[in-house]
Amino acid sequence: MKPLVVIGGGPAGYVAAITAARQGKQVTLIEQKDLGGTCLNEGCMPTKSLLASAEAYEKIKQAEQFGITLPLEQVKINWDGVQHHKTAIVKNLVRGIGYLMKKNSIKVMKGEASFLTNHRLAVGNENQVEEIEAEQFIIAAGSEPASLPFAPFDGKWIIHSGQAMSLPAIPSSLLIVGGGVIGCEFASIYSQMGTKVTIVEAADQLLSGEDADIAFMLQEELEKKGVTIYTSASLTEMQPEDKTALFKHKEELHELQADYALISIGRKPRVLGLGLEKLGIHFSKQGIDVNEHMQTNIPNIYACGDVVGGIQLAHVAFHEGTVAALHACGKDKSVNYRAVPRCIYTHPEIASVGLTEKQAREKYGDVRIGEFSFTANGKAMIANDSVGKVKVIVEPQFNEIIGLSIVGAHATELIGQGTIMLHGELTTDVMEDFIAAHPTLSEAIHEALLHSAGQAVHS
Repeated sequence: MKPLVVIGGGPAGYVAAITAARQGKQVTLIEQKDLGGTCLNEGCMPTKSLLASAEAYEKIKQAEQFGITLPLEQVKINWDGVQHHKTAIVKNLVRGIGYLMKKNSIKVMKGEASFLTNHRLAVGNENQVEEIEAEQFIIAAGSEPASLPFAPFDGKWIIHSGQAMSLPAIPSSLLIVGGGVIGCEFASIYSQMGTKVTIVEAADQLLSGEDADIAFMLQEELEKKGVTIYTSASLTEMQPEDKTALFKHKEELHELQADYALISIGRKPRVLGLGLEKLGIHFSKQGIDVNEHMQTNIPNIYACGDVVGGIQLAHVAFHEGTVAALHACGKDKSVNYRAVPRCIYTHPEIASVGLTEKQAREKYGDVRIGEFSFTANGKAMIANDSVGKVKVIVEPQFNEIIGLSIVGAHATELIGQGTIMLHGELTTDVMEDFIAAHPTLSEAIHEALLHSAGQAVHS
């Protein structure tokens, strides 16, 4: 068997390792910390656990509307219990990846990796360094939170997302700098738990990668929960000793005090310390350069996941890790970014795939838009969760579905239907005779498609 080394045990790395091992490679995986990477240990999974706890609390408070009488004054959040639930889920999933490593005969090494040559790697820590050789390498070193140049993380007041999910107690106030996916998710978590949240966002809307009407529906709901939101605002100064931030909004200078300041302005690829410059691997602070096979300019070295920049999502990392491993094993495999779902686990949830309306109009000019509100959906009404809508975008020449956005309950589950439509290049005429089960939230997708063709029944 020909040896292959994977650097990083996150979504891209462990999937690449398993895929290569099942193709007959002798695989070694190197990880500095815990298997699962940021997604499992400090990102996707623990954040969603906190969101689930916050939403359970919110649902219990609505019990009267379902005809259930509870002593609501006794309903409280046990933060230690919330943290225990989160930690238990993470540990269980980490153990699961460890099991998969053993099942597939993958050797796992702890330590930092740095290239010596394109076939030799130094692995170690402060106490011991070991050199290993391999025919091929897959770099999946992940990413880390980006910090403000004038206010680095101190872990006490200025914190990043990994620290925000393990605070010693629910804060009474929280400043969030950045109204992207991470910022909005933490705003949703803590506002539902009673924290006074303030978001300062530089762009003119939350979630700048989504259509304004979709983002605005989330903004309205966050504001109803007491979140104060400043868009087109610029942070000017951070004063940790006073727990005070200064920012400018509409030419007016604001001063804000908060228990914590969460900086969520994005993530940067971990490209330093790998010895890439020794080999002449092409990279920048935006990530490692790769081709459609996830191959660097050094043919036996691949890179995938957040370390290449691009779309920094765990499910994209899974795909890229698979492509890198299969190509390294001699398969003619290329990445396909045509239908990548974007999921935001706020309340209400937002999920999209394909083009936004703005992008579609820039590309195609005139496009058809179909919409359907969850306020007219029976299942949403039954659940007392009818905020939101489905929005579908259709190009005019072939009636191909080129974009779909959902804001509302279970949007991140429903988006799978849209992803299949775009992946399969389906057209609206194919979907006109589709029968959606009743009563379901999925009916809203069908109604939006019908609306785009002028055939909607319930709107």
